[in-house]
Amino acid sequence: MDLLLSPPNSDVARPPAAVVPVGPGYASSPEGRLLHIYRAIAEAHLDEALTQAERLAHDQPNFRLAQLVYGDLLMVRRGELSAFGEVLRTAHVNARSEVDQLRDEAGQRIAALRQRPPAASVPSQFVLLPKSVRHAIAVDASRSWLYLFENQPDGIRLLADYYVSVGKQGIDKLVEGDQKTPLGVYHIASSFDQSNQNNLDDRFGVGVLPLNYPNAYDRAAGRTGSGILLHGVPASTYSRVPKSTDGCIVLANDDLERLARTISPRDTPVVITNQLEWVAPTQARREADDFLNVLAQWQRARVDSDRSALGAFYIDVEMATVSEAVAMRKAEKTSKRKRRSAKPIAVAGFDDVAVLSWNDKHRVMVVSFRELGAHGERAPRMTRQYWARDGDAWKIFAQS
Repeated sequence: MDLLLSPPNSDVARPPAAVVPVGPGYASSPEGRLLHIYRAIAEAHLDEALTQAERLAHDQPNFRLAQLVYGDLLMVRRGELSAFGEVLRTAHVNARSEVDQLRDEAGQRIAALRQRPPAASVPSQFVLLPKSVRHAIAVDASRSWLYLFENQPDGIRLLADYYVSVGKQGIDKLVEGDQKTPLGVYHIASSFDQSNQNNLDDRFGVGVLPLNYPNAYDRAAGRTGSGILLHGVPASTYSRVPKSTDGCIVLANDDLERLARTISPRDTPVVITNQLEWVAPTQARREADDFLNVLAQWQRARVDSDRSALGAFYIDVEMATVSEAVAMRKAEKTSKRKRRSAKPIAVAGFDDVAVLSWNDKHRVMVVSFRELGAHGERAPRMTRQYWARDGDAWKIFAQS
C-alpha cells in the first residue's frame, strides 16, 4: 500500500493530530470529513475510516477522491489492495492517468494540511493593507491552496483556506491559450451575483469571480489573454485535480459560495504566487522600508506637482504626467452629463494606500490608493501603480 493507505508508521500517511484548517464548519465539510478519514487511516483505525468513508461517499457521490478512498478501504478489508487507486485500476484498464491525477490531488490536500502556516504569520507579499480593505486572498499554486485573510484592527489573520485547481500547464501565464495560471497581484473585477449565473456554462459551476488579468503590468510586459476567473466546478464533480483548468483558479462550489459571501469584490486583492513565504505581520513591512520611503517621496512630489521630481520616479519620463491624465479620464467617466466640465482634483493627500509585492524575476510592488483634494474630496476611482527595480532605484513601470 502507498501514500494515504500506507502502514501506520509511514510519515507520509500520518497527518499530525494538531492539524485543524481554519474556517467555520470545516469539520463537517466534505474536506474536513476526508481529513478525518485520512487521520483514522494513519492511526490504523480502519473500521472507523471505512464507516466515515462510506457515509461521505453516500453524501457526496461526485467527490471522486472520496469515492476512491472508500473503494480502497473496501479492498483493504478484503486484503486485496496493493496500491492507491487499485479499485479504479481494476475496474478500468485505461484508468492509470486518472488514478495518478487523483493521487496528486490527495497528496496536495495532505501536504497543505500537514504543513500549516505558522501561527499568526502572513504571506510576505502583504506589505500594507488599509482599513478599507477588509479581506485579502493569497494563492499558493505549488500547494493548490487558497488562503483567505481578514484585515482586523489588530492586524491580518487567516480566516479560511481552500483546495483549488490551477492551469493544466502550470503557472506563469504569458500568452493567450497557454493554459497557464497567471502570477501577480490582481483584484476581483466584479461581484458574484447568482441571479445572473443561470446563463453560465456548467463548467463554471455555481458562479464566477473575474480577475483583472491582464492588468497594466501584464500589458506593459507583453502578456496576453483574458477571462481569468475564480469559479466553481461542474455539477458532475465535487472538485477537480490540481492541474486541470485553462488558466482559471477553481474551487469546490460550496467553497466558492462561502468565499463570495465573505469578501467585498473590487476591494479584495488576490496575490497568486508559485510559493508563499510566511512571515511575522511586521516583517513584511519592515523588509519593504526602503520602498515605502521612495513611495513617500513620490507622494510629496505629486502633492507639490513637481514635474521634474516626478519624472525621476518613472521608467519612461513621459509617464510623469500620467497621474493627471488618468485622473482626468476617471473624472470624465463619473458622469456623462458633466463630461465636459470634469477636471482632476488638485492632489493634497492620499487615502486607502495598499502595498503588495511579488517576484517576477525581480521584486515588483503593487500600490493602490485614492487621491484626496484640499477639502477631502476623493478621486472617483483607485489608482494602481506597478513599481520595479531599475538598477538600484525603484521606478514606476506601469500605472492604471
